[in-house]
Amino acid sequence: MSPPLELEFVLVSNDYVLATAVSGGVKKYGAKFSLVPSAETARESFARRKVDGIFVDVAVPGSLGLMEAVRKGTANAKSVIFACIQGMKESTAALSAGANFVLRKPMTAEGVAMHITIAKEPLLREHRRYFRHATHLPVVLKDGEIEHHARMTNLSEGGMAIRTTKPLKHSSVVDFAFELTLGASISGKGQVAWTNTEGMAGVVLQTFHGKGREQLEAWLTSQEQLSREEGPSKNPSPEA
Repeated sequence: MSPPLELEFVLVSNDYVLATAVSGGVKKYGAKFSLVPSAETARESFARRKVDGIFVDVAVPGSLGLMEAVRKGTANAKSVIFACIQGMKESTAALSAGANFVLRKPMTAEGVAMHITIAKEPLLREHRRYFRHATHLPVVLKDGEIEHHARMTNLSEGGMAIRTTKPLKHSSVVDFAFELTLGASISGKGQVAWTNTEGMAGVVLQTFHGKGREQLEAWLTSQEQLSREEGPSKNPSPEA
């Protein structure tokens, strides 16, 4: 029943019974699980952390706003959202806020695992798109007339995490250029998705020049295969 790639799920709730059910279902599927107690804490986490599936307890204050924010954000806009509802009257509001599935409480581990299985295709597709490979490649970024020489710490089809000497502006659009270990030159435009006080930043790769996207996909596929042959994937953090 376990997928070929290890998925990661987060539950936003302070309900112990619900947490037990979701945790059990996620573990039945062989995936990672973490708990976030409030919508506010979850917003901060999801702004810079990529996850595959998000369970949201609608009873948590601000839960609907959280789902809307996830859909409008950059890191988890396409993550699968499971809304945990008390009654069917909450179903419409949850779906309108961005939920892909609604699960009615009380929930069981078996029911959670079943819904993960139903959502398997979009979960794995998005996970593969964000497979992150640790790198130490130099990258050049241009923000208007300002040129940044940075060091890439991880790379995926969707984005890259970098370490810069000069701070980047959040949400700014930048030109990027780097060379992969096999010699392919990749360039295009991206957007700064997050920054922190340690000189790290995440850049979402939006457009590519030439055959850059195809070359990057081929390179990542080869790295993913190598990683799976060597052992369980250990995605570096933070991520774009």
